[in-house]
Amino acid sequence: MSELRFQPIRGKAREILKAILQTPEVSSCAMKDVMLIRLACEELVMNITSYAYPEDVEGFLEVDVEKADERIVIRFKDGGMPFNPLEHKKPDTKLPWKLRRIGGLGIFLVKKKMDDVHYAYEDNKNVLTIEKAI
Repeated sequence: MSELRFQPIRGKAREILKAILQTPEVSSCAMKDVMLIRLACEELVMNITSYAYPEDVEGFLEVDVEKADERIVIRFKDGGMPFNPLEHKKPDTKLPWKLRRIGGLGIFLVKKKMDDVHYAYEDNKNVLTIEKAI
């Protein structure tokens, strides 16, 4: 298992995403799986680095990456404001782009492309876990 910790996180989304993708667990996956994992991780990392903390707080992000039983499990933990993105209203993907509300499409894609996504608030941390069969 790879355990990554980032502090500060503001402005470091690309660096964080690159570190996740370079873990032995992810980098050893088939390219089709890596692309889906990248899509999900990019969305989550961008949201955490942009919105988890007030503007004057740099914050931290812990990422655990585990590969077992033909699955990749990636757990994102931050100490930002409690927020369960899974409770966000599903976007209306049938509306034309110009009429759609901003927000929600990214987590919608994460939920569609991953096999399991769950959230918990534990020890004063947001814990969002994604799982992908490989």
